[in-house]
Amino acid sequence: MQFQVLAHSQSALRDAVTAAYRRDERECVQALLPQAAMSDEQVKVVQDMARRLVTQVRRQRTRSSGVDALMHEFTLSSREGIALMCLAEALLRIPDRETADKLIRDKIARGDWRAHLGNSASLFVNAAAWGLLVTGKLVSSHSEQGLSAAMTRLIAKGGEPLIRKGVDMAMRMLGKQFVTGETIEEALVNGRERESRGYRFSYDMLGEAAMTEEDAQRYMRDYVMAIHAIGKESAGRGVYEGPGISVKLSAIHPRYSRSQHERAMTELLARLKELLLLAKQYDIGLNIDAEEADRMELSLDLLEAVAFDPDLAGWNGIGLVVQAYQKRCPYIIDYLIDLARRSGHRFMVRLVKGAYWDAEIKRAQVDGLPGYPVYTRKVYTDVSYIACAKKLLAAQDAIFPQFAGHNAYTVSAIYELGKGKDFEFQCLHGMGETLFDQVVGPQNLGRAARIYAPVGSHETLLAYLVRRLLENGANSSFVNRIVDESVSIDELVANPVQEAAQYAGEPHRKIPLPINLYGSQRRNSKGLDLSSEHVLGELQQGLTESEQTSWRAFPMLGDGDVTEGMALDVRNPANHADVVGQVLEATPS
Repeated sequence: MQFQVLAHSQSALRDAVTAAYRRDERECVQALLPQAAMSDEQVKVVQDMARRLVTQVRRQRTRSSGVDALMHEFTLSSREGIALMCLAEALLRIPDRETADKLIRDKIARGDWRAHLGNSASLFVNAAAWGLLVTGKLVSSHSEQGLSAAMTRLIAKGGEPLIRKGVDMAMRMLGKQFVTGETIEEALVNGRERESRGYRFSYDMLGEAAMTEEDAQRYMRDYVMAIHAIGKESAGRGVYEGPGISVKLSAIHPRYSRSQHERAMTELLARLKELLLLAKQYDIGLNIDAEEADRMELSLDLLEAVAFDPDLAGWNGIGLVVQAYQKRCPYIIDYLIDLARRSGHRFMVRLVKGAYWDAEIKRAQVDGLPGYPVYTRKVYTDVSYIACAKKLLAAQDAIFPQFAGHNAYTVSAIYELGKGKDFEFQCLHGMGETLFDQVVGPQNLGRAARIYAPVGSHETLLAYLVRRLLENGANSSFVNRIVDESVSIDELVANPVQEAAQYAGEPHRKIPLPINLYGSQRRNSKGLDLSSEHVLGELQQGLTESEQTSWRAFPMLGDGDVTEGMALDVRNPANHADVVGQVLEATPS
């Protein structure tokens, strides 16, 4: 039996990446704390600046018209917030109207939308509340006594289709807060006003992982079309000043996984190169998006291949997104800096905190893996982010850092650490604009910010929308807390290094290791991490050694084992040349 192991041995830097994949959380945090630490004077400057940013955001929240206001009004802790999230995720998935109507009756009728009317000065929030109040009133009439049969029939015939359409429109309305345009042309036009104020854009064609080759080809066409449109709009402004594009590798190949390494390094690599060459033609930046943790090292293999491709030599438009919540993030950055210097490139590296946390935790538990690839406490991710930012800023010759996030303390820390350095901020379209409006432009902090701008139709919005709603609707989200007057400013601008030091790297007590998932009742079943080069190497070595053993099977009787007689070869059914061993069959006697 053969596993698809890498043909070459890993370099020391790549080996460090693999070794840190599911490293003990305490070890990781203890190593990060000194790397992320700043002097007392720096911390004071950072906190003072963060305090000014938060104060200004709260002053402007009455003019806020986006998700920060909506999420403050309908939090995930409220029954209405939960109903809204359920609708966002479920309604668009439902293929038939009857089931959609049942969902509407179940979720909307129970929401106390009236309580939210007038609570927010945002027209967007009040419009959503009015719509849900009206819809809830219509639906709740199903259970009210005393309505005439005619009214009941009227609602049954005309009410629910109207409600269905109304909820669909509400989801579209919500989607517009996150999506720049339904087409790349529309998005480019919509982005011009913010560009005139000093913003830059990185466009992302919405759509999740391709399930079929047909899906992948459709996404490829979308990316090619988008690069042509973005390139023409850029008009020679270059990688750093002009708009760029972000590409999901899972969208352009249905087998983007470690188990399909050979196909990825041929078929997927060819598609990635095609997009990079087109981006190079227009001199616009192309960032390879981060996805699930088990795909990260495959992305690094692909990046190394394109970095040494002579057709892309000398061009600085190749970018990669790395996630600070991954325990191996600092080691990935070390590897990227080295790769950039060896290949003669200056990579763009977008540092994000990470958007797949729930999935990473659950997958490790289901698979019975030895540990988590991500931190179990949010504050550890904040510490990791600052430590990794320092590494990126220190490698100006090899890296153009792009710092994505909406946390006022993090933004202030990056601004302080990045004085005299070349970098840009990044933010998500539709989130925390009131924060970055204070960063962009000479009249403010004078730093550039690039908006990550999703582009796509209502049908392609669902997965992205739900991820953003859940990520930023949680009460722990900075986007939510920054407009919540009940959260003190001191709490928002607290030094994460100091807070993390108090925990000393202790994992979250409510998130046991996968092996301890069932507490004292029983141990979880163990699994193999088939995306780890170390595990695959050990597995292959064990299988190779087992091939050297010649197995013998014989009858075991009450009066002794039968070891004499005609032995038959037992062959591997998948490879008849492979003789596994011999068996001695029992005779009738």
